[in-house]
Amino acid sequence: MDMATVSSAPLTLEEFSRLPGDGARHEMNAGELITLPPPKSAHSRLARFVFLALNDFVQREGASEVYQETGYILSHEPLTIRQPDVSVLSTARVQATPEDSYFEGAPELAVEILSPSDTVEALQAKVEQYLQTGATQVWVLSPKTQEVFVYQSQRTLVLNSNQVLEGGDLLPGFSIRVSDLFSGSHATA
Repeated sequence: MDMATVSSAPLTLEEFSRLPGDGARHEMNAGELITLPPPKSAHSRLARFVFLALNDFVQREGASEVYQETGYILSHEPLTIRQPDVSVLSTARVQATPEDSYFEGAPELAVEILSPSDTVEALQAKVEQYLQTGATQVWVLSPKTQEVFVYQSQRTLVLNSNQVLEGGDLLPGFSIRVSDLFSGSHATA
């Protein structure tokens, strides 16, 4: 089972930036370092499929960029840095960010893929952090149940495999059938 490791020793942004590139993913949650194992194949395939579907769409409209596993500083005090599996960020914010820096605030869209080690509490905390720091939408994909949870500031939608995931006001015109999302990636985890 994939397990996240939590270190309670607070790190500064500079210390966090110097963590080794050891293949693990690192996040900070309210000053605590969280080390996550590298994603497994089904998780990576689904993340890649979502990235490609979103990237194909935003390339046509040009106002956004899509990223995989990119760091976002959600808070400086206490330090909170999250790394969604896939994210969409406006081109204006990308251009306003200095090279080799983390993005400030949440992406407009954060996409998280459930892993067996994710707890409901930890996932809910991430979703709330994204929404409180600027995300318009957070999509949580559950490969096991083949559902997509769409979180917005005032509502949550749960979409099953027979329904269509739409970009709404954030990505007008984007849509994909939930079953195609999961079958396209061959996600079975």
